[in-house]
Amino acid sequence: MTALRLTWLLLKKDLRIAARSREMLGFTLLFAVLCVLVFAFGFLQEGTAAEGYVPGVLWVTLLFSSSVSLLRLFAAEEEGGTLELVSATSAGTVPLFVSKVLVQLLFTGLVTVVVLPMVLLFFNAELRGIGPIAASLLLGLIGQATVGTLCSALLVHVRLREVLLPLVLYPTVAPLLIGGVKVTALALAGAEGTRDWLTLMLVFDLLFVVASPWLHGRALAR
Repeated sequence: MTALRLTWLLLKKDLRIAARSREMLGFTLLFAVLCVLVFAFGFLQEGTAAEGYVPGVLWVTLLFSSSVSLLRLFAAEEEGGTLELVSATSAGTVPLFVSKVLVQLLFTGLVTVVVLPMVLLFFNAELRGIGPIAASLLLGLIGQATVGTLCSALLVHVRLREVLLPLVLYPTVAPLLIGGVKVTALALAGAEGTRDWLTLMLVFDLLFVVASPWLHGRALAR
């Protein structure tokens, strides 16, 4: 079986499980919506939320909500005892890793579609600079999905992984988070300088997209 076909089969399996239970997507969306509501009411200034909070609220909400789905990303393989079996195929561990990254990317993409309009609405912000913002969101979601999947895989057999996952994930994706916040802030303000931050996010993504499958395979080989 080729790596591409195995990746597709694993992806279809995960999507069927998610469609049947709707547990992961439902909890992730609920958590994201609650984060936006808490931030919106917390930052109210004389009855009006400040537009300057939009970049931070948007990216922190996306980061926090991605952690919810990461906790259950490898649950099916772990509970079924098939994690090592899938990884022992002739295609290696790459199909499993790539399929999980795509699942996580799909979930976070759906969350973004819900969260972005909510943040703009509650903080009375106009969507300006759509190009740089869309590029930063794409790079940010890819980076968070790749690094998050790697962290989730490395901690799958570790006790208290619910506590350790944020402690490992958040510092690792800090450059991506900072870049996304800066690009969004500059774009909303109509200012220049987004290209440098987008370049930083692109370099970050390329580094982890190349290194993460290898690190994942090395970890499971032990």
